[in-house]
Amino acid sequence: MTSPCPASFLLCTSRLLLAVAFAVGASSLLTTPAYSAVALSADSLDVPAQRIDEHLPAPLLSVATAGDAMIGVGLHGLIQRSIDEGRTWQQVDSPVSSDLVQVRFRDERHGWIVGHDAVVMHTTDGGQSWQVQLDGRRLLTLLNAYYGPRAEQGDEAAAQMLKEVAMAASTSATPDVLAAPFLDVMFDEHGNGFAVGAFGMLLHSTDDGQNWQPWTERSDNDRRMHLYGLAEQAGTFYIGGEQGLLLRLDGPQQRFVKIDTPYTGTYFGVRAFDGLLLAYGLRGNLFASRDDGQQWQPVATNLNSSLVSIVEQGDALIVVSQGGQLVSVDRQSLQVTPLADARVGEVYAASATKQAGSLLVTRFSGAKVIDIAQAN
Repeated sequence: MTSPCPASFLLCTSRLLLAVAFAVGASSLLTTPAYSAVALSADSLDVPAQRIDEHLPAPLLSVATAGDAMIGVGLHGLIQRSIDEGRTWQQVDSPVSSDLVQVRFRDERHGWIVGHDAVVMHTTDGGQSWQVQLDGRRLLTLLNAYYGPRAEQGDEAAAQMLKEVAMAASTSATPDVLAAPFLDVMFDEHGNGFAVGAFGMLLHSTDDGQNWQPWTERSDNDRRMHLYGLAEQAGTFYIGGEQGLLLRLDGPQQRFVKIDTPYTGTYFGVRAFDGLLLAYGLRGNLFASRDDGQQWQPVATNLNSSLVSIVEQGDALIVVSQGGQLVSVDRQSLQVTPLADARVGEVYAASATKQAGSLLVTRFSGAKVIDIAQAN
């Protein structure tokens, strides 16, 4: 099954570039050395990820820290785990072979993975085992069951959502599957969380993902812009999306409301800290707000490729670009310090390690630990 993403979407973000591009080609991983030349099933929700040759590099699209371990995810259901700061990786059983594009951990035990075919997976043991919480079949059933009765009672918004669901389902190669990808997921310590994705898809859970409620119409996103990244600070969630879309959860309204920003390009990610909100996207664009989005100032990264991650390193924030370029931003002054080019090729994501002065990046050729050094 393939994602219904249009061609323009395929080029929007490095985090999705490989996942989408290869999801539409059945021979994608057959050209990747780590994978053996076996036929891929047409229904990736029913087939566990195949075992790979762990001595060879495999594409990883996202990575996260889970206590003393690191978890990476990639194409065709690949999940890997490292317990030596990313130097070596062991494959973890994955119940699906759908492309996986994002992994998040709330603490050392509880984590989530999202990806194509509307997959959401959860772990409670630090990433050693994973269970599917949601997929394209369950999502289609959920949306029809939620909006159907409301539409029958005259709810025009629900009726419109049913039309959108039917249109999205009609593009799927598998009739009973809503194949649109989820692109990010995040939960707070109380089990409150969200999953976001292409075409404005937005779901809410209050029990760590055991149950989900559609929230797409509870956002200032009538044009159904793709939603790429989530952030959370003190119970308030933020979402970054395409064409300058930035949303903040309004608790009393139980709705994501739009935050005006000076940028009209795509925001691939958001980071929220105490007294500092950052939004980043295309062509090195980074914007900062000290008042929860009321006023913004550009941060001159002087990077010319899209920003893919912001990693904490003490009082500094390491900004990582798709081209493997690094800068350090002081979180108090927002002063930018150039760092030495990582020289690792195209980067899809980055994460801190336990070792000071280093971080881990994910690439088509797998994960790599790099040293952070100030540029000459």
